[in-house]
Amino acid sequence: MFSRTLSVARPLCRRSFASAAAADSVELPVQLFGLSATYANALFRTATRAGTLGAVEKDLQGFKSLISSTPALHSYLNNPIISRKDKAEDISKISARMTETTRGFLGVLAENGRLGEVTKIIDTFDQLMKAKQGIVEARVVSAQALTKKQLKGIEDAVASNHLEKGKKLQLTAEVDPSILGGLQLQVADKFLDLSIQSRINKLHQTLADVKQ
Repeated sequence: MFSRTLSVARPLCRRSFASAAAADSVELPVQLFGLSATYANALFRTATRAGTLGAVEKDLQGFKSLISSTPALHSYLNNPIISRKDKAEDISKISARMTETTRGFLGVLAENGRLGEVTKIIDTFDQLMKAKQGIVEARVVSAQALTKKQLKGIEDAVASNHLEKGKKLQLTAEVDPSILGGLQLQVADKFLDLSIQSRINKLHQTLADVKQ
C-alpha cells in the first residue's frame, strides 16, 4: 500500500513520492530510467512489499485497455485545464474496485499532474514484470509477413545467441513495407538493421562522402 510511502513524501512534496519509494530495499529486476521508470520503479517496489504485484499488473492492464477503448477518458486524462483535485476525485471513483496499491498509485499520479503519462508508466511497469518473469522481448520487422518457419528460425537464432539460461523469449513480428526488404531485429536494448532501405541509405552516404 502507498500510505507509508505517501506519509514520507507529503512533508517534502507530493511529487517526491517516487524518489522516496526508490530508497526501498526491494531490488529491481532490470534498471530502467526516465520519468515513467521513476514511477514504475516505485510502484513495483511498493507492490512487491505489499505482495500485490500480480493484482496491480492486472489492474493496470485493465486500466490501459479502458483508456485505449474510451477516447473521452484519454482526452480527460491529458486535459491540462481540469484541476488535479478533480482528476484525483474522478480517478478514485474509476479505480474503486482496484487494489489499494493501484488506487493509491493512480491517486498520486493525479495529485502530481502525471495522469497524462499513465500509459507510458504502465508500459514501463510491464517491462519490469517481464524482466522479473525472465521474459526477453524481441521484435522483428519485415517488408512482408514472415512464415511460421521463418519466425521459428529467427526465434532459434535469437535464443542461441542472446538468451541466457532460464530466460524466455517473447518475439513479436511487424510488417513495414518502407524497409523494402531484409529485416530489422530488436532484442532487449540491442538493434540490428539488415533492411534493404538501410543499405540504400549507407550507399547514399558513401557516395556523398566520395563526392566531397
